[in-house]
Amino acid sequence: MKDWKYILYVSLAIAVFVGIKLISPKQYNWTVTFAAEDKNPYGAYILSELLPSIFPDAEIEHSHQTLYEIKDSLAREGAILILCSRFHPEEADTKALLNFIDHGGTGFISAQHFWGYLPDTLGFSASGYFYKYGNLLNRGDTSHLKFASPSLDTTRRYSFRRDDVPNYFVKFDSLTTTVVARNEHDLPVTLRIKVGKGDLYVNSTPFVFTNIYMLSGENNRFASGLLSYLPVQKIQWTEYYQSGRREVRSPLRFILTTEPLKWAYYITLCAVILFIVFEMKRKQRVIPVIKAPENTTVQFVTTIGNLYYQNREHRNIAEKKILFLLDQLRTKYWLSTTRLDDEFVRTLSKKTGRSEEDIRNLIQIINQVRSQDSIDQELLIKLNAQIEKCRL
Repeated sequence: MKDWKYILYVSLAIAVFVGIKLISPKQYNWTVTFAAEDKNPYGAYILSELLPSIFPDAEIEHSHQTLYEIKDSLAREGAILILCSRFHPEEADTKALLNFIDHGGTGFISAQHFWGYLPDTLGFSASGYFYKYGNLLNRGDTSHLKFASPSLDTTRRYSFRRDDVPNYFVKFDSLTTTVVARNEHDLPVTLRIKVGKGDLYVNSTPFVFTNIYMLSGENNRFASGLLSYLPVQKIQWTEYYQSGRREVRSPLRFILTTEPLKWAYYITLCAVILFIVFEMKRKQRVIPVIKAPENTTVQFVTTIGNLYYQNREHRNIAEKKILFLLDQLRTKYWLSTTRLDDEFVRTLSKKTGRSEEDIRNLIQIINQVRSQDSIDQELLIKLNAQIEKCRL
């Protein structure tokens, strides 16, 4: 029954935890994911839902693969869409991208930072203005973006949190590059770079495509205006460069990818660990009552003595007492009991400290018993009394 106490404590703790989670207000996850299925503020769920309405005739595919892995599935006149914080692909991925664009494809890459083989090859780079253009403390929290292309509305300003759109392009090849959008300081935030038969669009403000801004005012017009440059045949949206492959390799993949099951699994695991911790305390094993072993030798001797006494075998009893006494003298005092003469009496008296008279009387009674074929009760009692008196 003691185990039920711990189980009750753990169950109550789990119930309290679940109750608090149910009644507490939902906490937003501010992790930057740019993921199509994420509804958190910095996910891209709204963009994923709006893309079919922006491109009603286009085929839109999502993947978590590299550019090199999807190169064979790309349509010649299709498009690649990438949203990420930092874009620094491997050389093989970059070559696959450039080869796709060179043959007529379109690429749209939105990232705050670019480095590696791609910007080195095309000659552009991005930076931030957070500590530039005026006193940082006196500057407002809002920044404005606008289109630079005459084909779009260049008069409208779209407002964003300044910390989310601080990056711009500081270097690019003006012979092959066209500025598509700028910030409030007239710095380019979106470029169109001609590569062979196709175009590569690079954008330094990926946060404009997230849920929090797609639902804010008319900012969705700015995002849809930038994406309107993409062809309408087929759009391949790969999230590899922000979140990786997003694959749970554990055998518990289904449980860990399902929110309720994942929490149930974690709670159960914690409960088991707590139960083991409580059960680790040492428990005192019940000590059985063990009876002391009985001295059956005494009972046996008493029984045999009574048997001899009832049969009046006084001589037999006396002989056994004499044999026991002589054996004790040989063992304890290392004396020879072959001859019980005066020399034996003196030696025994010296070793035991008993008087020679008492020992001589005992030897006389022993010799008297041994000289007779039978003895009476009085002689047996006299022998026993003399043995007790000498205390050998």
